[in-house]
Amino acid sequence: MRARLQMAAGGVVLLGAMLTGCGLAFGREQVEGPDLPPGADAVTIPEENVDAHDVLIVVDDGSEIHDECAGREVVVSADDAIVVLDGSCGVVRATGRGSTVDVGSADKIVLVGVDNTISFAGGEPTIVNQGRNTTVAEGGVAQE
Repeated sequence: MRARLQMAAGGVVLLGAMLTGCGLAFGREQVEGPDLPPGADAVTIPEENVDAHDVLIVVDDGSEIHDECAGREVVVSADDAIVVLDGSCGVVRATGRGSTVDVGSADKIVLVGVDNTISFAGGEPTIVNQGRNTTVAEGGVAQE
């Protein structure tokens, strides 16, 4: 799986270390469901189920990104990032700490991090909020 990575120079070396063990390395994503007991294996999505240009991953702490979502899935695992994505997104996940994510619209919004905020300009996304001190609200600065 090829994913568009938003990171500063030098972050490539850290990317492998950060993703190994969290399920995003090598085209696999692990998603824990609410019915799994602690320590149980999570569901794995093989890379052949994801198109090469369908994922935007933000891993660099403190990133400030303004881009078009273009129907992509979005994963914000960075801490203290500010991400603005105009247009329609697929699934938007905030797994880091202290990030603000504004999207035009999304099919689904998933929060599993801490102190994250996601806003959407329009639409009716499915919302899964399993994070701590996290919020989802209509509004924000992104354009639909």
